Amino acid sequence: MNKHSLQQYSATAKLLHWIIGVTIITLICVGIYMANIDFDGNGGVRSQLYGLHKSTGIVVLGLMVCRVLWRTFTTYPASNAAHKKWEIVLSKIVHGILYIMAFSMPLSGWAMSSSYGSTVSVYGLFTLPPLVKEDPPMGETWALIHEFGGYALIAVIVIHAAGALKHHIIDRDDTLRRMLPFSR
Repeated sequence: MNKHSLQQYSATAKLLHWIIGVTIITLICVGIYMANIDFDGNGGVRSQLYGLHKSTGIVVLGLMVCRVLWRTFTTYPASNAAHKKWEIVLSKIVHGILYIMAFSMPLSGWAMSSSYGSTVSVYGLFTLPPLVKEDPPMGETWALIHEFGGYALIAVIVIHAAGALKHHIIDRDDTLRRMLPFSR
């Protein structure tokens, strides 16, 4: 199958891209907010935000599995012929890092919760088994990985968005339009 026979991404690829992207940005914002508010006991706002953050992170993990499967088994557009070689290489690197981070952030959060002996319930529908054994000192390590991973993810998202805007505004090519919802 020729994976580069299209001019645009499929509706499913666009939907997954934007749902995952907006959800990750929301998770980052909520994560920063909840880490900076005082502990208010079980059932308080902070506890509720942690539960929503964990649940939504696991949903992102599931959506990323769907995205990788979709990308593996469907066609997608080739790079724009006008793109310079360094732009294509940089794009592949940035996309690779985004994929790695979109998997590693929920996994590190799950590992952190497990290390602290906390469960990961997905919206109260089901509870995931611990990813690692309970080990609070290791939980501190997972917390640092998750926190600094979040900051690294912010940087990569900014680079990704800046690249798309550069192609749209400066180069005036179709790079961004191919991924915009409702564009043809």
